[in-house]
Amino acid sequence: MMWAVHALYQNPMYTGIAGFMFGLPLVISFIVGPFIDRWNKARVLRTVEFTKFVIVTLIFITHIFFNTGVWFLLISILIFSIATLFGGPALTALLPKIVDGDDLVKANVLMNITGLVGGLAVAAGLMILLANNGDYAWIYGFNAVMLFIAVLFTLLLRHNEPAKTPPEDKRSVVKAYFDELKLGFSFVKTRIMLPLVSAIVAMGLFASVANVNFPLFAEVHFGAAFGYILLSALALTGNLLGSILCKAVSTKFTLGKILIGGFFITGAARILFVNVIGINLRGGIILYLLYVGLASTISILYHILLQKLPPKDIVGRVATTSTSLTAIATTVGALAGGLLGTYLDVNTVFIIQGSSYILISALLCLSHIRKLPNISEVGNE
Repeated sequence: MMWAVHALYQNPMYTGIAGFMFGLPLVISFIVGPFIDRWNKARVLRTVEFTKFVIVTLIFITHIFFNTGVWFLLISILIFSIATLFGGPALTALLPKIVDGDDLVKANVLMNITGLVGGLAVAAGLMILLANNGDYAWIYGFNAVMLFIAVLFTLLLRHNEPAKTPPEDKRSVVKAYFDELKLGFSFVKTRIMLPLVSAIVAMGLFASVANVNFPLFAEVHFGAAFGYILLSALALTGNLLGSILCKAVSTKFTLGKILIGGFFITGAARILFVNVIGINLRGGIILYLLYVGLASTISILYHILLQKLPPKDIVGRVATTSTSLTAIATTVGALAGGLLGTYLDVNTVFIIQGSSYILISALLCLSHIRKLPNISEVGNE
């Protein structure tokens, strides 16, 4: 969707607005936290995947038969993001209920690898199609097929939520809701979670600044849609490596060392990538894979900590609170990225992102994050 907006309209502000639409619903993610913790999460996931399938199918059909303009794409992105608002926390809260704590690392890594292998297969197909003058209809068609498969697999989910007795009157309902909401925010403010969430929020902000300029960066250095698909395929490969790397380092190093070192090396790799890609393609690709792999490792470990640190019955609330804070930063970053992409060289934007990660690493050294033990020693309170 981001590439289509860029390629069709060649306007950084439009890609900035598209990024804004992706992030806007997630800003209020914390509101759905208490509901996610109460609802049947398997049913939520079925509804979410079906909605996303319908949206992408509509884009596919209208792209073939109508010229709907940029606002149809932007509104579709908004609805797609609203569905994601419920899907992400439902999955996060469901997993620790069906997988033992000691197996959460394996479960998260396995899910990442499975999705990424499928993604790489799709990317390979798209690269072949676009190289042979295929158009965006193929991209939307592929996505629609993948989402339909996702819908089918959600039908296999089986998990019955224990019934919760509703409050007797409406005032009690409202009070219970806000009490549950407050509990999620209170946990995020603990001395371990606060710097951790702050780091991820800052990471999301500067990643969003760069991401809305990603189509332009791909065009400058590789040209046309093929370059964007190539970098996207490399990103999937990097995420696959990150999944494998996460499993390897999580047993050998403490979380403090992984997170602090990970942010520093990720930032350095981003800066080096921008300066090397125009000179040495092979070296640039290696640096890009390193950047994506380490960023993925950080993301996976953070996701696991969201599942292991809070009590199981408030995982949804903590996850959605974190998502809201990150989404606020991502939304601001998307608009800022649109402005920066308009007035600055695109390489400079990516260097700013890399520098921010190095600064995050330095700040984490001053927090309780440096004292985090090995992932196996972290358990639910």
